[in-house]
Amino acid sequence: MSSPSLGARAKARGLAIADRARQVPGASLVLRILRDLAVNDLTDRAMTLAAQAFTSVLPIVILLTALPNHTYLTKALDGLGIDPSRVDVASTSTPESFTAFGILGALMTIGGATSLSRALGRMYVSVWEVNKLPISGWWRWVVVIFAIPLGVVAQGLTASLHDVSVTGITIGGYGALGVVLEVVATFLIWSVMWTTLPRLLVSSQVPMRLLALNGAVTGIFITVLLVGSRLALPTIMGETTHHYGTLGMVFVAISWLFFFAGIVVVCAVVIHSLISDEGIVGTWMRTHVGAPRPSQRVQRTDFFTLESAADQSAGG
Repeated sequence: MSSPSLGARAKARGLAIADRARQVPGASLVLRILRDLAVNDLTDRAMTLAAQAFTSVLPIVILLTALPNHTYLTKALDGLGIDPSRVDVASTSTPESFTAFGILGALMTIGGATSLSRALGRMYVSVWEVNKLPISGWWRWVVVIFAIPLGVVAQGLTASLHDVSVTGITIGGYGALGVVLEVVATFLIWSVMWTTLPRLLVSSQVPMRLLALNGAVTGIFITVLLVGSRLALPTIMGETTHHYGTLGMVFVAISWLFFFAGIVVVCAVVIHSLISDEGIVGTWMRTHVGAPRPSQRVQRTDFFTLESAADQSAGG
């Protein structure tokens, strides 16, 4: 009898190693997380969200700057390190500029910007394995697309906290207490944001406690990203703009949004992996925070369905 081929022996050895690895405490959970990360197209999803954010949030910000009073927006942009005079906010500060923008133009801007909301909705529906909301929930897309710029504005306003100091001593304009307050405020802003937005996009199919957990985890990593960006981004932006001009600035912005979106996607995938685990961790989490439960799909009844039912009834 011929001996097993090299490929068969390698496969058997691999299966044996995998079986031994699963016997290590927590190994099956880690393997599940890695598998889910591999099959959920993280790069494609993150790049899609980054591109949609770049083309959706910016027009909404421009729309907000067309409002007659945008003092807080100007202050927020300044807090984010964006010189308002370079984006010509002042030129859109009159009521006439808002009228010129036009109601139709505003509606078209909002309609186009909801592409980000829809992309986020598709991501959460796919990752958490729930059903897509009906078209009657279109208003949720509009709320989401305005909520994100408001979160950015709130983030910009927190920049004024870093100069708070109990002793009055600051280093480079930063006080110890102020830095802590700014970090805590950043965490709270994005934790609430990424609890509320998925709630709008999947409704009650995902328990609120699970959404709060997802929001808190996402908020932690976004806070780390923003703190790191505050330290490294000015240098990177300056060097890139010096060498490549406006194109370099666009590249940095898209790259930053890619990392931001990647955090949102990875956190959603990992949380779902933990909830779906059949071991101790998954059981504990399902007991305490719940699990996604797809709603029953509503069968749409149209004219042809009614006509067909009537024909069958008459034939009977």
